[in-house]
Amino acid sequence: MGSLFSSTKNTRRLVEGSSRFIRSDVPTSLTESEIAWLKKENVYKVIDLRDETEQAQKPCPLKVDKDFEYLSMPVTGGNAVPEKTEDVALSYLAMCDGQMERIIDRIVYSYENVLFFCNAGKDRTGVVSAIILDALGYDEEYIVRDYLQSGENLRDELTAYAKSCPDINIDVITPHREYITDFLRLYKGR
Repeated sequence: MGSLFSSTKNTRRLVEGSSRFIRSDVPTSLTESEIAWLKKENVYKVIDLRDETEQAQKPCPLKVDKDFEYLSMPVTGGNAVPEKTEDVALSYLAMCDGQMERIIDRIVYSYENVLFFCNAGKDRTGVVSAIILDALGYDEEYIVRDYLQSGENLRDELTAYAKSCPDINIDVITPHREYITDFLRLYKGR
């Protein structure tokens, strides 16, 4: 599937054929045509799931664009990279606190179409996406496909990152089916 934009690696529609929810990696260098596409698709609300430090390191130009409503809504739980693959689903579950509920409500009940993102658009964005898709009634296989697409879109970046950080387990940072299925089971059972 790839990315909707040439300036990002992981921008895509959450629901096929609809621009209601657009998930992404951080859009740091959108082109004029990409901004025009967002406007044409009525995507005027932007939700940044990163913390202030991350936002300062990689600023999103939509923050200062008066045509967009830019909301900083950092995911507050589960921010550490797990050491073991067995802990990935639990790290996702740790993200599901009161702040996550506010994020989901803000996205789902927005009058405008919404662009939401974190750095890679994989973990925090993946958890938000899975919760939204589950709430909309999409089956587990659709949610899994959406989640795994990030691994495809980011393969080169994840490989390079793991090589530059030898203490990081490539399997921990690469999306795998069981991470999201285990998360959904835990999330629904809480």
